[in-house]
Amino acid sequence: MNTGKTYIYGRHALVEALTHSPKSIDKVFIDPEFKDKELSALLETSGVHVVNTSDRETPRGVDKRDTRQGIIALISPKGLVQPFKQFLEKLTVTPDTCLVLLDELEDPQNVGAIIRSAAAFGVAGILIPEHNQAPVTGAVIKVSAGMAFRIPLVSVANVNSSIRELKDKGFWVYGLEMEAKNSLTTEEFNAPTLFVMGNEGQGIRQKTKELCDVLMVIPMNPKCESLNVAASAAVTLYEWSKQHKGAL
Repeated sequence: MNTGKTYIYGRHALVEALTHSPKSIDKVFIDPEFKDKELSALLETSGVHVVNTSDRETPRGVDKRDTRQGIIALISPKGLVQPFKQFLEKLTVTPDTCLVLLDELEDPQNVGAIIRSAAAFGVAGILIPEHNQAPVTGAVIKVSAGMAFRIPLVSVANVNSSIRELKDKGFWVYGLEMEAKNSLTTEEFNAPTLFVMGNEGQGIRQKTKELCDVLMVIPMNPKCESLNVAASAAVTLYEWSKQHKGAL
């Protein structure tokens, strides 16, 4: 998992972080002319270290074009992403529990969009591999519209071992596959659910695919060959949520 510097920009993202995950914030840089009573109150309550800055004192590695709202926060991925074992110990598993596993996604835009959809449809956590996976960055947080601070992000050291552990806890594992015979729209999701979202180009890795209980296809007009992984995730999670009103 990425342990480098991650910055988020602007009021909305920072309000989400301060409200839902203040421990993930290392430091906040504010332009002296930036005024916001609500944000100032949140900062004071959180106890986060605040630095008054200016354009010529922009933190190293930050594009000045991203500082136009006058506020930047340095995020610690270690504070935002929790270990799998720790997450599992706290997780209450019911038939309304749904998790999403990202299987080596490469595009931060897709990661952020999936996080946003997961939050919208009642997912309990996003499992993110430590290796060969787009890490949680400022771009991911921005695309997620701040939802990265609302939904648990979970670091997974070994994808297949984690899947086996979830299956032992009663999870039913679903993978999306273009050639699958089972349709998403006819599947009954009546057990704790894990959805595996595969790599943008290669899909789900073979060993991981073999661990899936069900492989499904999203029915669509033949004029369209496929959806990208973020769109597929949104459709899948919406379909699941229709059967699990308690998760919304």
